[in-house]
Amino acid sequence: MYVARTARLIIAMTAALLTGCDSAEPNCPVQFSSASPAAYEPSQTAILLAEHFSEQTTQKAQTFLDDIVLKDRERLQKKRATAEKEYQEAKARRERPKAVPRPLLPIQDSHGAMFNKIRFNSLLAEFYDVENSPRQSIFIKDGVLTPAAEALLDILEKVDDHALDIEDFAPDKLRAGAKRLHAMHEIISTPFRLNPFEIEAISRALEDTDNPYHPQIAVQNPENGTLSPELFEWLCDFDKSPVPRAAAQCQKSLDNLLEMHALDDALEFALADAWMAYSAALRYGNLEKFSEEELTQYASEDNPNEIHPKNHDKIVETRLTAALHEFISRAATREEAAAWLNDLIPQHEQYAKLQAARARYRKIVEDGGWESIPPDRMFAGGHAPLVKNLKSRLAVEGYYTGNIDDAFDKPLTEAIKNYQKYHQLEETGEVGEVFWRSLNVPATQRLAEIEVNIRRWHKTLFEPIPRYIWVNIPSFTVELWNDSQKVSTHRVVVGSSTRICNTRTREWELMNSTHLMHARMTYLVFNPYWNVPPRIEVDEFLPKMAADPKWLENSDYEYVTPRGGGRVLRQKPGENNSLGKVKLIFPNRYNIYLHDTPKQGMFQYPVRAFSHGCMRVEKAMDFAREVLQSVGQYDEKQIARFFKEKGEHALDLNTPIDVFIEYHTVTVDEDGQPYFLADIYKIIRNEISPPTALERQCNPATDRTSTFRSGGGEDSGP
Repeated sequence: MYVARTARLIIAMTAALLTGCDSAEPNCPVQFSSASPAAYEPSQTAILLAEHFSEQTTQKAQTFLDDIVLKDRERLQKKRATAEKEYQEAKARRERPKAVPRPLLPIQDSHGAMFNKIRFNSLLAEFYDVENSPRQSIFIKDGVLTPAAEALLDILEKVDDHALDIEDFAPDKLRAGAKRLHAMHEIISTPFRLNPFEIEAISRALEDTDNPYHPQIAVQNPENGTLSPELFEWLCDFDKSPVPRAAAQCQKSLDNLLEMHALDDALEFALADAWMAYSAALRYGNLEKFSEEELTQYASEDNPNEIHPKNHDKIVETRLTAALHEFISRAATREEAAAWLNDLIPQHEQYAKLQAARARYRKIVEDGGWESIPPDRMFAGGHAPLVKNLKSRLAVEGYYTGNIDDAFDKPLTEAIKNYQKYHQLEETGEVGEVFWRSLNVPATQRLAEIEVNIRRWHKTLFEPIPRYIWVNIPSFTVELWNDSQKVSTHRVVVGSSTRICNTRTREWELMNSTHLMHARMTYLVFNPYWNVPPRIEVDEFLPKMAADPKWLENSDYEYVTPRGGGRVLRQKPGENNSLGKVKLIFPNRYNIYLHDTPKQGMFQYPVRAFSHGCMRVEKAMDFAREVLQSVGQYDEKQIARFFKEKGEHALDLNTPIDVFIEYHTVTVDEDGQPYFLADIYKIIRNEISPPTALERQCNPATDRTSTFRSGGGEDSGP
């Protein structure tokens, strides 16, 4: 009866025990896995071995069977009436409820505490659709990291290269969690082996017709030895199992399984949250620029180019959701996932150079930085004790490479000039107050400036396109790029750093700053009029007219009535016109543009923040020619005719050119040497050390205000 009823099951189990085969081997005849039931096909060798030892095995098991199985017969019979109900309840307890939402990240339990606090809780809940089960697995599958997760952790381990705090992403915690999850998965998947006595106990219990589970737990298919799920339910029930050790192991495995599922969820969400935090930091959290779709959906009719901050979170969440779907579709392999993530890195050539400069200056800081040198008078050709200190100091940053002695020689003079060049100082080769003040800025401060500038690239307006115009305000230059190559660089004068007291907010604000933007140059105007902005008219010209009634008559200014009505003060074209011979227009709400100027002397200064907001261009006619040549529209005879004829002449560009105006106080040249530029609007300083509320406050009664505006200021001038 023993062989007839359960031959293939018991023979296979016995053979596995007697042969001592490894369960991982393909020819091993049987495994009892606590993770799930499985199909077992005993080999011919296993059957022969089992038949050889079956008689001896049965005899050894008889005592065990009497003690464990037969003594339970009476108890089993009493519970026969409720057996089916208990079975269903037991089955229900072991199934994961489908209607219960899986928690986002159980912060309260030991697994949630392993990782950082979830930042995108509601977004993850919506994306994973936690109200329904099972959820999709992007980063964890079968207890191990997916290729996408491996690529993500590779990236996060280098997040410090982007001047981001690695503790905000904690890749070490995520890897530790993955290692722990994998170990738990291995434990749960390890087969549970039955000894001969337990096999006999199971066999006798199966033969017992009074067993309330008979015949449900019988072998479903004697031909291939497949075990029914009911057999596993029965063996794992403390009250019914003929093998208490198996029931105990089942309970332990069940506890481990529940713990593993909790860790699986926690790690999946922690990785997804880290992915979102990284993606938001490098690209999708950039609220300095918006797509046309975002502006259409969220901008107001009054101001179609700006979006209220109340909509910012929704915009970022929409971006991240779309990006994650794209990532999933394109990250089948580790290499593909890495390529997608690396594409988030700003593509401007300055970014990688800044990263290299940061590594260099961080090494300087780690080595102790540089010493502060007391300001002292010293002259070329002489000797002084502090000259040796000065040479050592300049050598730290690579400006001086000669002998370290007390002689103020020619190599030191050249080193000082070199330092002055890269710190936007007059290149005199002499030391003075401004030089000493710059030289004694600590290395930690310079490193912080580099890091802030790296992070500013995460909020850039720039888009990698073949043709564009680039203005970096602290560099005081405008560059023309065509076919991804720099065509030319011209000096510019930008808006001043003059502050006024806002009478409404009672806080300081910049009056003439050049605004950051991305716009498109659409036309040029030769021999232009200058329409004086109302703010400049009120603040500067009306006082002149009040002081001298004939001022307007004797000047080259005039009042005109435009088609829309009103009255506009404008300056006539000519040699003294504030816009010079040409202005280059990229329509924007601030009325900022590039233009020529009759005041060419301004370009000799290293720091050129003198205008009302517009940008004066050195050799502007050359720049205009280069712009027109880049789009194939330069016609020298046509431009000459413009100046022979009276009045101004507009020339539309057949192909608009993107214009980016940005603010970076650290740039790096081709040799890897950083320029530390003037922070004229204190944007970088305020990010490193934010001003207090008291420092932001002003008093309209005593501090300078504008008689024209109280905080709007959407006009600029030359």
